[in-house]
Amino acid sequence: MNIKTAIQIFIFLLIIISLYLFIKMTFLSEKQEIIDLDLEKKEVKAEKIDIKESSGNIIENIDYKSIDANGNEYNLHASRGEISNDNENIIILKNVSGELRLKDKPNIYIKSDYAKYNSLNFDTYFYQNVSGFFENKKIYSDNFDLLFKDNKAMIYNNIKFLDINIEGSADKIKLDLLTGDIIITMREKEKIQVIKK
Repeated sequence: MNIKTAIQIFIFLLIIISLYLFIKMTFLSEKQEIIDLDLEKKEVKAEKIDIKESSGNIIENIDYKSIDANGNEYNLHASRGEISNDNENIIILKNVSGELRLKDKPNIYIKSDYAKYNSLNFDTYFYQNVSGFFENKKIYSDNFDLLFKDNKAMIYNNIKFLDINIEGSADKIKLDLLTGDIIITMREKEKIQVIKK
C-alpha cells in the first residue's frame, strides 16, 4: 500500500467518525433544547433576587439585580413586598429605591413609597411620592414606569422637574432607555411652565 492510499483511507475514516459523532450528539441525544432565534428580543444575562425574610405572601428586605444583553444594570431594593392575589408574578413593594445604570449614559435613581414589580418582564411601576434623579436633574411625580420590554420610561401625573437653572412642570415625560432621548408632552399648552432661575 502506498502512502497516497493510506492518507485517503485515513481521511475517509476521519470523515466517517466525525459524521457519526455529529449525528449522535445532535439527533440521538436525549436532552432536547429549544433555541429561540429571535435576535431582536432583549434577554437578561444575570438575575439575582436576595430575600432576607419571607412569610407566606409577605417578603421582607428585597434586593434585586439584573443585567441585560446590552450591559445595562438594574438594581431594586424594597423594605417589604407582597405577592398579588390576582397574579403571582406581580409583587407590590413598599419603601422602594431603584437604580438604573445605563451603558454610556448617566445613572437614574428612583425612590417611591410603593411600586408594582412584574417578575416575568421586570417592568416596575413606581407610585406615590416618586422622585427621580439623574445628572443635575430632579423629577417629582405621582408615577414613574420603567418598561423594560419596550426600553422606555414614562413619568406622569403632577410632574415637577428641577435643573440647576430651570424649574418646570408637564403632564408626561417619556425617556428612551436605548438612546437617552427625552420627550416632554402635555395635554394643554397653558400647562407648560418653565421658570428660569
